[in-house]
Amino acid sequence: MIQTTLLALFGLAVGLGLHLRWHPLRREFSDAWDFLRLRQPLVLLIAGLMLLAGEAESRTLNELQDWRSLWLPLLREVFTEVTLLFHAVIPPWPLALLLPLVLLVLTIRVWRWPYRYGERVPVPEQKLVLIGLTAGGLIWTGLEITRWRWEFPEFLESTKLAGRVAFAALTAAGMQVWLVRLVLSWERPTDTEADRDAVAAVESTFARWQSVAMLGGFNLLWMIWQSWRVSDQGPAAWLLPEFLMLFAALPPAVAVSSGKLAFWHCGAAALKALLRCLLPLAGFSITALAVMMLGRYTAGMAVALCPAEGWALPLVQGGCALALAMLHGWLSLTALFIMLRHGFQRPSPADPAR
Repeated sequence: MIQTTLLALFGLAVGLGLHLRWHPLRREFSDAWDFLRLRQPLVLLIAGLMLLAGEAESRTLNELQDWRSLWLPLLREVFTEVTLLFHAVIPPWPLALLLPLVLLVLTIRVWRWPYRYGERVPVPEQKLVLIGLTAGGLIWTGLEITRWRWEFPEFLESTKLAGRVAFAALTAAGMQVWLVRLVLSWERPTDTEADRDAVAAVESTFARWQSVAMLGGFNLLWMIWQSWRVSDQGPAAWLLPEFLMLFAALPPAVAVSSGKLAFWHCGAAALKALLRCLLPLAGFSITALAVMMLGRYTAGMAVALCPAEGWALPLVQGGCALALAMLHGWLSLTALFIMLRHGFQRPSPADPAR
């Protein structure tokens, strides 16, 4: 049975390779791979965060060989995983622990150079929002650090968990916008020094901090839904991926906006862009589901075949995390290239700016 499974996996891998060779979107797939090859630290970052955040409980070897009962749950899990790539390809936890320091830097820079991060000097309400986010983030980080040594009463533990979800949502929004700006810098370079692209992407993300904050609030909604329906196997489990697909173009719309555009205008631009690239995204989604199902199944089989004790298991888990991180980055970047080239190529309220 194991030999049959391995032969089937090999046949599927060859078939997917031939499929990608003549895929209508092969240029986007190829450009995404080239970008990822030149940005290898991005793969290591995703893999490390996946290991730190912890993966879902692995299946046993017998469960993996029972294809008839496995394919539908695996399809649902992969469907959710692929749609999450449109919103948070870089796992936000535990990266969110660094967010308060980033907010502190942003607050200082907005105070010193207000016209770099907005059309006019920030009004008192905007300054209070920045101060509140920074102060709340520092307090939450202190709670996370002290929790490693002391037990908290129930209300403090609930506050810590709520802060973790909120700041993870904001981190996911910021990292996704930063990634889109990095892709734009790679595709349409304005500087001959490629090493400065990452820093320039951070500055561009800072310039859109208000829209990023609103995007973080949007992320908070689907993260709460995901945490509530984590064990749901019924029809409601399919609602989250469809909801995320509907707003797949929202992070790129925020990233390509001028930073002065209201968030709801970015939402309108995202829906228009999604309509323009609906057919390419549909073709991409079918391929992405097949690739991710093959990757997830192969990684699960590798872990199941590995002895439970000894040094081999951590090594195999690390290798699987690295392979899945490459798949996540490759598929997410391909989707970004599709949306930027097919969805935002026409004049829209979200024209690229500074």
